[in-house]
Amino acid sequence: MKQTCVEDLAVFLNGSVEYIQSKDNFKITGFAPVLHAAKYQVSFFTGKALMGELRDSHAGLVLVPQEFAGSPTVGALLRVKNPYAAMVKIIEKFHHPEFSEGFVASSAKVHPSAVVEGSLGEDAVVGPNCVVMRGAEIGDGCVLQANVTVYSNVKVGKDCQFQAGSVVGSRGFGFYFDDAGVRKMVPHVSGVRIGNRCEFGANSVVAAGFLAPTTIGDDCHFDSFVQIGHNCTVGNRVYMASQSGLGGTTVVEDDCEFAGGAQIAGHLSIGKGAVIAAKAGVTKSVPAGAVYAGFPSEPIEKWRKGVVALRRLADGKR
Repeated sequence: MKQTCVEDLAVFLNGSVEYIQSKDNFKITGFAPVLHAAKYQVSFFTGKALMGELRDSHAGLVLVPQEFAGSPTVGALLRVKNPYAAMVKIIEKFHHPEFSEGFVASSAKVHPSAVVEGSLGEDAVVGPNCVVMRGAEIGDGCVLQANVTVYSNVKVGKDCQFQAGSVVGSRGFGFYFDDAGVRKMVPHVSGVRIGNRCEFGANSVVAAGFLAPTTIGDDCHFDSFVQIGHNCTVGNRVYMASQSGLGGTTVVEDDCEFAGGAQIAGHLSIGKGAVIAAKAGVTKSVPAGAVYAGFPSEPIEKWRKGVVALRRLADGKR
């Protein structure tokens, strides 16, 4: 992000600055989610659901609604009409990354029909009609089968497998309302980070993040037609069967399993070692070690009892 001063941002956004921890005008050098933003980064706050994150934030500048009441321990507040729309304006005006020219290791193998503008590690293999965009980094030993697309600002660790048609780093399904009340797409500019030894099935998709990358740990396996939404955080050794998906900003801890067609709503957390049964629709966070089923999902033993009771009613029994 291009450096800019707080006072200049206030003029640009037609807002008013309230200095809290910082007493003078200072430069903003980047952006991040409110909980993780650092001293010279900007973030935004939209409502009570994020009050805990704002309270623990050390951001340099936070965009808040004009009517916001409170004094969090951040550098400064910038009161604006629409914090979300204002954050998008900042990114669109000041964030224009320039990615360096990619490097392809001498031992990498690239099909003649592939387009590689990013970087490839040792022994990487890129199949027919693949596209690796400038600013993407593919680690040693990775294999991209036919028709895989890797967008800019994607970093992949070692020995990952991408089956045919998979896409990494495409724009997420996120929207905001501008100052005129028009629904617009969020610019997902923060890319994807993937660990080592992960496998992505055919036509699986990992969407890019907004203020921070979508992240996936080590040794994860995703079946065909799996969707990982923008800004999700996926731990290690996570297994997802075909047609399962994660809504945006969901956190999945280590060693979780998702059966076929399991769907997880956005902004939830799935605890370590949890199992989600086939076709389950998860609308609330799931504790560690739990097994959930049904829609709306619930502990599987409770769900089984409900199924039995419903069938008994249908048969005229009690």
